[in-house]
Amino acid sequence: MIGKGVVDADKIATMGWSNGSILSTSLITTYPERYKVASVGAGDIEWISDWGNVAFGEAFDAYYFGKSPMQDPQLYINKSPFFKMDKVKAPVLIFHGSADTNVPPAQSWSYFRVLQYYGQVPVKFIVFPGEPHGPRKLTHQMRKVDEEIAWFDKYFFKTAKTNNEAVKEGSPLEALLREKSVGRIGANYGATATVKGKSVLIPEVVLRGNLEIGRFEVTRAQYAESDKSYKFEPGTENYPASGITFDQAKAYTAWLSKTTGQTWRLPNQSEVAGMYEKKDGENTLDYWAGYSLNYDDTALLQKKLADLSGNAPLLKPVGSFAGQGKESEELVFDLGGNVAEWVVASDGKGKAIGGSADQPTDSHAAHEAAPSYTGLRIVRGAANTTTSSSK
Repeated sequence: MIGKGVVDADKIATMGWSNGSILSTSLITTYPERYKVASVGAGDIEWISDWGNVAFGEAFDAYYFGKSPMQDPQLYINKSPFFKMDKVKAPVLIFHGSADTNVPPAQSWSYFRVLQYYGQVPVKFIVFPGEPHGPRKLTHQMRKVDEEIAWFDKYFFKTAKTNNEAVKEGSPLEALLREKSVGRIGANYGATATVKGKSVLIPEVVLRGNLEIGRFEVTRAQYAESDKSYKFEPGTENYPASGITFDQAKAYTAWLSKTTGQTWRLPNQSEVAGMYEKKDGENTLDYWAGYSLNYDDTALLQKKLADLSGNAPLLKPVGSFAGQGKESEELVFDLGGNVAEWVVASDGKGKAIGGSADQPTDSHAAHEAAPSYTGLRIVRGAANTTTSSSK
């Protein structure tokens, strides 16, 4: 088939179950250069223990080999792929049911451990609890298919993304690892622009679709680059700029544009509305109260906020809460909390949207954010003027 051009000699793999596993294992040990990947299930690799541990092992093995291991132990060793696994060059995926009596699960454990011992190829062992000589449960059958697709995508087709399967998506560790890409200049979040030989702190942007939007709300340190009269307490450089009016927000984007030579602006409400869905786990009044607030609770708590001192005392540094973003996306933070953010409404006027620390998560229980809890998030690039309609 290779000679006829039907098969690409560099793209050959093997899969098999039970006797098919035995045959696949024979292929990757006999022709290690040819087979690039293998998936095997419930197959023998060491015949001496099979002869002694399977109910029909004595009759089965003696029939095929013509002798017992006591009569010719070297024959059983020669026939056992276990002693040839140093030749394997294909990544091997192994399956076995824990209740298999046809082929003892110990065979696959030996398979797994000998490949680990040599450490020359990737190997993974999936055990199906309570299953006999083949997976009966639909969930196990689906798991087998999913695992094989992922294995072949990674090692055969080379299309899988590299990731650590032990790191659970959405876990605190996964979030911490993803935050390694967040831009920082010293202790401050952001990026730099060079103006007349001097570095200026500006917001970092990430892609959402075709939109380059700020990863964080504009911080106090970033905003103060444009407005030297803007004062804040030391140690709060990475807090969101707060108490910002719509005119001040527009003035900041104009300063950014002039300083960098790029186009910066406030988002149009229509292009970001779907991003600002409020959710639990953000810096809202629910977080500070410790429970989900209703309308009456909110009114009572907001009266108590007057007893707190300081400028917007409920604010926290940007990025204090989990960011939003699919696995393939850079994280964006604080869309549902911290400060409400100015956007340009359809009538051209400013509107502060999203959650804020002084308002509950439930929009039915919330009022507009207080002026001290209003800030901004910026967009880089001209507005998309394309419109669409649907019937």
